Amino acid sequence: MHIINFVPAFTIIVFLNACISDDRSILAMAEDEFLDCASLEAEMDLAEDMGDHAPARRKHIRSLQKQNQCISKPNISMSFSYTKFF
Repeated sequence: MHIINFVPAFTIIVFLNACISDDRSILAMAEDEFLDCASLEAEMDLAEDMGDHAPARRKHIRSLQKQNQCISKPNISMSFSYTKFF
């Protein structure tokens, strides 16, 4: 009779534990933080084949590339000229 009272509390604890566990999905693999720029680029190419999960995986890899400064900022050069004919 007392066991029945603990079932809802036990169920809630199990579900909360499942939500906060750090098992890392395929979108964020365990060794991603240690990859170099070339490996991150290769992972970006492999992410194309992930189907529905590809955008999330690419976003994660892109954030790691920015963190590791693998993505160079584009060089923008501007020149202005003024010509006057009489």
